Amino acid sequence: MMLSKRLQTVADMIPPSDAFADIGCDHGYLPIYLVNSGKAARAIAMDLRKGPLERARAHVHEYGLEGKIDLRLSDGADALYVKDAVDTIAVTGMGGRLLLRIMERGHAVFRAARDIFVSPQSDIPLVRSKITTDGFTIVDERMVQDAGKYYVILHLKPVSEGTRELPKPLSDLEVLYGACIHTKKDPVLVEFLQKEQKQTRKILNSLTDTNTKAAQAACEQAERKLGMIEQALQAQQIKEDENG
Repeated sequence: MMLSKRLQTVADMIPPSDAFADIGCDHGYLPIYLVNSGKAARAIAMDLRKGPLERARAHVHEYGLEGKIDLRLSDGADALYVKDAVDTIAVTGMGGRLLLRIMERGHAVFRAARDIFVSPQSDIPLVRSKITTDGFTIVDERMVQDAGKYYVILHLKPVSEGTRELPKPLSDLEVLYGACIHTKKDPVLVEFLQKEQKQTRKILNSLTDTNTKAAQAACEQAERKLGMIEQALQAQQIKEDENG
């Protein structure tokens, strides 16, 4: 099965799993790929909508995996239980605020998992900030460009109960551009930052001759953003192209 570049990146990040759950499975491609390749022994595919779930069921049948993939109609993680003993959970393809609500409502099953992979489509800084204060830590991040869009994939682990040394809070730079910004080079992230840098400079240049209060506020905001982008590029040890 051929996955999209985004889903293939998620699949590549997932370690071998005894039981995998995909929340918001859509057509079921990710759990089918993981089980069919032997990376997951069994899977639970869940979706809120009957239409996508039925298409997922047809795909599961096509690959002869009815005995290994359980399909469930579910609002978020409502139909996933601790007794299902899943060790890996993926939540991809939805907005950041919805993702956070799903994790909050299904807190027990997420806390019981070994590995969690999320790819919020919006409010990414909010997701980073909130999950790291809700008992989870970000152990890896990857950015991927797929069909002209940039996607971020976060690998989370629950913080063990009673841990004496809690994870250090994320800095503003880490919240904006990645928890691994100082420790891992990501060429796709650098490409994204350089495009953001160029676009922000254009905005600044367009505001230089405007003296309204709104323009001044927008200019200050753009200057702050440009400063953070430059810090992120420096953290990635990328020399800025002054001619860009």
